[in-house]
Amino acid sequence: MDLFLENSRDGVTLLPGETDNISHVNTDPPAVTIQIEDPSHANEQLDKKGGLPNGHTISGNGTIGHSTGEDNPSFSPEGEAEAIPRDTDSTMYSNGSVVQRGSGSGGSSESRPNGCHHQCSTMEVNHNVVVTDSEEKRKEAEILAEKAREETSEDRMVSLVLKLVVCLLCGMVMGLALEKGRVFEPRSIRCQFTYQIWIMMKMFLSALATGLLCLATLSVLPFTKRAFEEARIEYVSCISSKGILMASIGGMLLGAGMALAGACPGMVLAQVGAWAGQGSGLVTFVGALVGSFGYAVCHPFIDRSLGRSTPYKRHLADDWVSHVPFALLALVLAAVTAGIVVAIELWRPWRTEILTSPAENFEPTWFMTEYAWPPYIAGILIGMLQIPLVLLIRDTLGGSSSYCTISSQILITRRMEEAVPYLAKFKRGLSSWWQVFFVTGVILGAMSSSLLSHTMSKVDGVGWGVSFFGGFVMLFGARFAGGCTSGHGISGVGVLALLSFIAVAAMFAGGTVIGLIGWGMGKAEVIDPFCPL
Repeated sequence: MDLFLENSRDGVTLLPGETDNISHVNTDPPAVTIQIEDPSHANEQLDKKGGLPNGHTISGNGTIGHSTGEDNPSFSPEGEAEAIPRDTDSTMYSNGSVVQRGSGSGGSSESRPNGCHHQCSTMEVNHNVVVTDSEEKRKEAEILAEKAREETSEDRMVSLVLKLVVCLLCGMVMGLALEKGRVFEPRSIRCQFTYQIWIMMKMFLSALATGLLCLATLSVLPFTKRAFEEARIEYVSCISSKGILMASIGGMLLGAGMALAGACPGMVLAQVGAWAGQGSGLVTFVGALVGSFGYAVCHPFIDRSLGRSTPYKRHLADDWVSHVPFALLALVLAAVTAGIVVAIELWRPWRTEILTSPAENFEPTWFMTEYAWPPYIAGILIGMLQIPLVLLIRDTLGGSSSYCTISSQILITRRMEEAVPYLAKFKRGLSSWWQVFFVTGVILGAMSSSLLSHTMSKVDGVGWGVSFFGGFVMLFGARFAGGCTSGHGISGVGVLALLSFIAVAAMFAGGTVIGLIGWGMGKAEVIDPFCPL
């Protein structure tokens, strides 16, 4: 007896997503369970298929049974759920389903719930099953099944393409914001660590406050709460093997590399797009790729020495204060960070900290051609990107993993993947590649913005040697800590992950140490000015 797959809209289906396990079948062929969504139209629907097999009828409640004469001895009018063994070769249930058995060699069989007769088998049926003996319909079923698989594959492909396009567009928004906010300039980053220019801090805290507000909203709305929880779980899973020591050491290395290169894993992409320093941003990017590979090689030793074999039981701030919901804690922290941004802006207005536009003989005609936007506007745009990323990707803002995905492409054989397993896990899958599309968008967004404002390749950078080394240290530290400035600083703190608070504090500590050393050496004229004002 063949299995004939039909479209669910025909009305004779198993419930979508359910699986029926049929065991202890004592006849040949094995049993099949059929559930009828609309019993009142069961005859009509089955007629479209050529009717029931010989000897089977639709009972009064729309249930399929085996008829041995004028009546149906298997039918239970009282709706009892248990099988009623009669002198028939089928067992039927009155809840709209039937277990139908073939006649076998003896013409009848006895129901045994805890055992089986001479031929026992187990069958698993997913959904959309109708029984037929027709070879022609079997072939038709195969064609329909193949068509259904193709349609499902096409739907998945469309969904995947849509998600990657959204990631690309989100990246372009971030690249635009970084370039217009002037926070991508090496000068802005280096001078933040010497606390002479506060553009980076304003943008960072504005993005954090906006992200907290967005995540708090997503966490309470019924139709977005699940997506938020999945994104939060995804983030925690990325840092579950890290401990306080790894977050601290990695954060300090990240900050030190940022101060050296005048970049961060996200800012360097805008530097590449705007061609900062006549290519020094690209050199930093290459150094970061090498740094991700270097960490992957060292990961087994680092993980054995410093990693946690048993993750912390409570990673999140609201795990420690369970009576206070996440949304309330997030809103309080958002209000505090927004207040700090306002205070810094009142103390040091952003227009006093940016340089004059290097574009000569060019007058902007609309806001997209402006040389600079307020850094808090740039931060708000970046923070709002949490919404599409959480809803579509079930992940949060971040970028350092993309370096691992890109560098993993050199692992072209299985043996190479086995040699560097840490890197190999980033090689495939949407969970890895969405960030590649995102960072590509950052490059394109910054490029477009600089072209519109006529500032392409007119931003000073740092020396190529320092750029490369700084990029290496920066990405090595980011993977060591499990995240970068956007990963830990905007998303990690945004979901109230305690390790992210530690990593961000360590990042500023490491950057401050290198920044002050560089500032002192510049003042002593040992090196070129570390932070040209």
